[in-house]
Amino acid sequence: MRYKDCFDKERREFLGVVKRAGIATGLIQASSMLAGVLLARTAEAQSSVNKHVLVFNGGGCHPQKWFPSGSTLPSQSAPLQNYFSQMTMLSNAILSGAGHGVMFHRFNNGSWSDDSFDVNLGRTIGANYPVKYLNVGTTAESALSREGNNGKPTITSPQAALDILFAGGGGGSSGSGTAPRKSVVDLHYSAISSLKTKLGQHEKEKLDSHFTAIQEIESAIQSSNNNTNTCSTISNASATGFDATCKMQADIVALALSCNLTASASIAFGTDAHTHYLDKLGRESHTSHHNQGNMPNAYTEDIVYMQGLTKYLLDALSAKSLLGSTIVTQVSDMGDADSHGNSNVPMLVFGGGITGGRTVSMGGKDQSALYQTIGLKLRADQSPNGSYFRKWASSTVSGL
Repeated sequence: MRYKDCFDKERREFLGVVKRAGIATGLIQASSMLAGVLLARTAEAQSSVNKHVLVFNGGGCHPQKWFPSGSTLPSQSAPLQNYFSQMTMLSNAILSGAGHGVMFHRFNNGSWSDDSFDVNLGRTIGANYPVKYLNVGTTAESALSREGNNGKPTITSPQAALDILFAGGGGGSSGSGTAPRKSVVDLHYSAISSLKTKLGQHEKEKLDSHFTAIQEIESAIQSSNNNTNTCSTISNASATGFDATCKMQADIVALALSCNLTASASIAFGTDAHTHYLDKLGRESHTSHHNQGNMPNAYTEDIVYMQGLTKYLLDALSAKSLLGSTIVTQVSDMGDADSHGNSNVPMLVFGGGITGGRTVSMGGKDQSALYQTIGLKLRADQSPNGSYFRKWASSTVSGL
């Protein structure tokens, strides 16, 4: 049989699996969880890199405290030491827009009419997945992710993210006249339990693992919602909101990729306005940037904390054995935050298909060249919707 491209081959193989299992199309459409588990058969049979996570982690860096001279990471990048062998650090990088208030440049290059990178990957490598792309974060941003001319608001509520992934639906509370929210596990288990005899032991174990992870996240959300400092409502007055939300959203991203519900996820730890309150440090993010004389250690503390959030995400992905099949790309918003600089903007790439343990020069190129490089690595141009792959730059980053 002739295939249009490699993605068409994978899609047809997936449909073949479904047909041979005797599973009705209606059940697949009714349960994203079931679709994801069956899709995993095809995905695992391919040894290729087929997923991506795009991370915004603001604040920039001091180059001398960020880039290693050997294999030991200096103070500001130190939280990522365990992943150095799987990571390429990019030096001499710039942004199409550096500084505050241009958030739409982070996952884009300032265009108001083209897809952001996470959305473009969702349209291309994510075309066969139940959820095309998942864009979560801590602070509402309608311009960070864009689908053509339309801004896509960042999903700041972990519960809303779960609903999108698993069609949780049915909000409300028992006293409102609306049926209480049904557990995701209950919602899907009835659809899947009748098919247990058609699933192999591996799929059964995967389902049980996914259900357990969902229950843990649901329990954490419920616990947070019973507390005045909820994880889904961020406030500068909140003692625990920012840290809890970042980590819960990271867990949801890992769950979404593990369940094969999406191939493209993005997560934004704060915004480039730096107004998010770092509850673990007891200050607003921006406080340390221009007071480095009076607060000589605070800026490094901020960057170390923020990179600790990226480490948490990497730990979550690693725990689910996802780093071999997933590329993680991290961008920031500036170089040296004290001067709002646009040189040596910290950019990182981790995971599958990446030669780690080194620093590669961007040669003064911006994020567009990085996105072009990663998009081609993920074969986005060969996808079923390859014609939609946005040409980000005329050149790529050599050595990745």
